[in-house]
Amino acid sequence: MDPDHTIPADSPDLARTIAALANSGGGRVFIRGDTDTARTALLNALKEVVPMPTCPEGNPAPRPAHQGIARPAEISIQQVGEENGLLIMVTSGASLCTVDGVVPIFENGVVRTLSLTEVVRRAGSGG
Repeated sequence: MDPDHTIPADSPDLARTIAALANSGGGRVFIRGDTDTARTALLNALKEVVPMPTCPEGNPAPRPAHQGIARPAEISIQQVGEENGLLIMVTSGASLCTVDGVVPIFENGVVRTLSLTEVVRRAGSGG
């Protein structure tokens, strides 16, 4: 199965892409580059996402105690194929993910930021 998105390992938008997928129902992303570099980029990107997604590589950084309140998004490595890079699966959690204090989502194939009103509506408060 082809990935929903492909992004270079050195992209500064990797964390936003992961959070956007988590906030948009999940999906698959191929991190392009040397496999070790892609794995390092993934672990570094996960440190920027709040709440931090779980990952089979272990915890890349200590988790705050409050993070156990809602189930975080999950990341799984689908394959490390013949091609360099990593294919990962992002599964949505029970809360919205943020990067640098904003909530990214995928809409029409591009990442955009939710407004505060949209965040409130998605949280079920009616806004």
